[in-house]
Amino acid sequence: MDKGSYKFKTLCSKYDDFRGPAFLIKVGGVKLDSTEYPVDTLEVDLCADGSAGGCRFTIGGMYDFEKSEWLKKLTKTIQVGAKLEIQGGYVKKESIFYGYVDECEMEYSVEAIRLSVTGVDGFGFLMSCREPYYGGKKKPKQVVEELLKKAVSAGFAKSVKVGTLAASEVPPVKERLDDFRYLKFLAERYCMNLLCVDGELIFDDVVGTTKPIISLAVGTSLLEFRKRTSLKNQVGEVVVWGRDVNQKFIKGSAKTVKSGGSGKSAAQVVTKLKTAVQREYCEYVRTAQECEKLAQARLDSLAMDFVSGEGVCLGIPEIIPGRYIEIDSQDKDTKGSYFITKVHHRFDQNGYRTIFEFKGAKS
Repeated sequence: MDKGSYKFKTLCSKYDDFRGPAFLIKVGGVKLDSTEYPVDTLEVDLCADGSAGGCRFTIGGMYDFEKSEWLKKLTKTIQVGAKLEIQGGYVKKESIFYGYVDECEMEYSVEAIRLSVTGVDGFGFLMSCREPYYGGKKKPKQVVEELLKKAVSAGFAKSVKVGTLAASEVPPVKERLDDFRYLKFLAERYCMNLLCVDGELIFDDVVGTTKPIISLAVGTSLLEFRKRTSLKNQVGEVVVWGRDVNQKFIKGSAKTVKSGGSGKSAAQVVTKLKTAVQREYCEYVRTAQECEKLAQARLDSLAMDFVSGEGVCLGIPEIIPGRYIEIDSQDKDTKGSYFITKVHHRFDQNGYRTIFEFKGAKS
């Protein structure tokens, strides 16, 4: 995952003022260059909200009506299961997607014949892995790595990154759950984020790394911006109960939001929320410290939904989910740093745009 930071002016120079949008699709051993192939639209979705990422593109004008066949044997090359890589940008391009072809659809009409292709990242493969899993005495990190590496072994992901996990016991049995859903369950259990960026499957606390990937200014580098605040599901305290190794009750609580940078949390803005408490029982905690850590993670996770919104800018391949973006504005209510949950790269007849969704714990 890219840990660097970029300046908009530097990217302007790199991409020649963002002129001449272009992309390259590598699929099944064939390179589909946007300057040579009539790809109508290309969309790439990257997610840091616990969802799999994907892409879609449509090819028209590549069918020989006289011979009743696809030019360059496209349908023989672009087949489900084929490895799929996408680079996007301008004259210079950066890798923005890695996965495999999940679905192909041929659309026949009197006017035209099109081939629509849908791709998914490595998490899509893990959704098909549904055998029961028994953790036993394995360490949590080992369990997560074993599951994620299945996608790497299948060729649908490049690498795996697993953060430091507490040496507590692993929920022992996975039944009637696919690997992806089980990993989402473990991510919640260990207070981690689950995402895929350019073929790297990540199971780590990325919300805690607040360094922004780029700063965009409203009205110039940022074309559109929408921000909202909502009290939905906001609380002032989270209490987690459990049992220790001797089956005695233990608990831990959290009242102060520690994620989201500077500003005020929902409970600080609306003080009556301080009396709103969420209580839950967890069968996997064994110490009061584990209860407290989980309570803090729960509070921070709920608080991150206090602020949300979307932004639109010129196409910037470097923008990825799982990082923070800084918004520069004369309006103090807008200016700030926000966590990117989704990124949508779109190439069409209007050019190249990047749309991102964000959230934050403080306003």
